[in-house]
Amino acid sequence: MKQKKQSLTAEDKERFAPQLLLPGMNEARQLKLNNASAVIIGLTPPGLSCAINLAQAGIGKLILQDHASVQPADLSTHFLFSAADVGAKKTDALQNKLSQLHPSLEIEINSDQFNVHNAEKFLLTADIAVEALENWQDKLLASDSCMRLLKPLIHSGIIAYSFHVFSMIPRRSACLRCVFAKLGLEDFPPYGIQKGMLGAIASLVGSFQAAEAIKLITQIGTISGNHLLRFDVLRSEFDDMTELTSRSDCPDCGRLN
Repeated sequence: MKQKKQSLTAEDKERFAPQLLLPGMNEARQLKLNNASAVIIGLTPPGLSCAINLAQAGIGKLILQDHASVQPADLSTHFLFSAADVGAKKTDALQNKLSQLHPSLEIEINSDQFNVHNAEKFLLTADIAVEALENWQDKLLASDSCMRLLKPLIHSGIIAYSFHVFSMIPRRSACLRCVFAKLGLEDFPPYGIQKGMLGAIASLVGSFQAAEAIKLITQIGTISGNHLLRFDVLRSEFDDMTELTSRSDCPDCGRLN
């Protein structure tokens, strides 16, 4: 990563003026964000939205991981891609777009498939991880790896017209294995284009994940780490599921308690 900034430049102050006016936000916290790094695991529509929001907020570095190429169906689920991007690697297409959006953003791309052999390599240099994966086994792998490396993980899931977001903070919260066991894994089936997806909902998910990441990096607001936020868009109902504590027999959480 580039050498860390010691202070905001005049250009930074002008660019991020709207954020600096927010209650609780100040130059020191904006500087933390400018010097932070995040890995986006899975450039599904929520991952794309999260990447854009983090770039606009001024994060210093994004590590983009996905092995897939842009498909025609991607054009209806996220505004970022155009017909000209079809067939290109998602990582390359997103890198081009983000470079135009925020020229000083440091971007690292990895087009290898996320698996047990390289999971920790993707996570090692990042301050925080965001997972927008479609496969539940991959989601659990991200959780396991982040617990071992003590990296915060912002998890999301989409089921038709509802979504949920959970912030996993090692030593402060349960891991995904514990959360899924308490909620019942059958409540959260795999999601993806083949299961149906509305781009507007996917954008909401990624925006929520970006907001959680910014809160963790800048230490603004409260993140308990043991509650899952679920939102049913059709019913316009939020459900805050609390007391999702870790299990003592969990191989990941038990090691840290």
